[in-house]
Amino acid sequence: MTNEVVVLRDTLAAHRSMLMGALNSNEHLDIDRAFAAHAGLARVLTHWDDLTAHQQRAVMETVEYVVNGDDEQPDLTSPDGFADDLARVRALQAALGYA
Repeated sequence: MTNEVVVLRDTLAAHRSMLMGALNSNEHLDIDRAFAAHAGLARVLTHWDDLTAHQQRAVMETVEYVVNGDDEQPDLTSPDGFADDLARVRALQAALGYA
């Protein structure tokens, strides 16, 4: 397993932990879509070594987008906060041929 994959998985794990903490104070957190986005990225990461450098960069950019709480749609303050994140992950999966 490459260092990039370890860093990306650790980043997602830290994000999941933060989300679980946020869920304690925000019952309307869009946790189902957040976890669906994480699961989609985890599946993509299993194919890391088969991806081109360009595809790997797209994966990294998508992980960055998902863990950034202040993106197109604020993740922690909207009941649909992870709709845009999940859409990004699905677009990535489709572009990689995994959808």
